[in-house]
Amino acid sequence: MSKRMALSAVLLSLCLAATTSRIVHAQQYILEGPYLTAQYRVTAPTCADAQAAYRALARPEANAFCGGSWLVAGFAIPPCEFYPSIDPANPYVIDGPAEFYCRVPIQ
Repeated sequence: MSKRMALSAVLLSLCLAATTSRIVHAQQYILEGPYLTAQYRVTAPTCADAQAAYRALARPEANAFCGGSWLVAGFAIPPCEFYPSIDPANPYVIDGPAEFYCRVPIQ
C-alpha cells in the first residue's frame, strides 16, 4: 500500500467518524390544547407590521402559560384585515385571541 493510499484511508476514516451521528435520546411530547390568549387588537401600516405587533403582545402570554417559549406549539394568530376607511395611516387590523398548544413531556 502506498503512502498516498494509506493517507487517503486515514482521512476517509476520520471523515466518517466525524460525520457519524450519535444516538440521541430525545424527549417525547404530547400536545395539549388548543388554548386561547386574551383578545388583542393591533393596527399597522402593513400586514407584516400588524402581525409582528400582535405576536409581540400575545406570544409572551402563551410562553408563560406553557412554561417557556420552547413548549409553545402551533401558535396561530387571527387573520390580517384591511380597513382603510377606519384609519388610512394604519389600515391593517388584527383583532381577536391567538390559538396555541402546549408541549407536555411524556413521563
